[in-house]
Amino acid sequence: MILFGRSLSIEYRLGVGLDLEFADGRAVWIYDPSTGEMDALPFMGTLISLPLCLISYGRVYEEVDE
Repeated sequence: MILFGRSLSIEYRLGVGLDLEFADGRAVWIYDPSTGEMDALPFMGTLISLPLCLISYGRVYEEVDE
């Protein structure tokens, strides 16, 4: 879901630890429904790992080569 112009997602994970991560370039899988393709893109934002749950809030972006 989009909240304040950023992506908020909640995912299932197989883990029981607690963790807080501020990522700048972590690779995430993105699905484009218009083309039906999956791609790995960098993610910049905050990840909160809770027991059996991963909450991420931030932006996914494409790197531009110049």
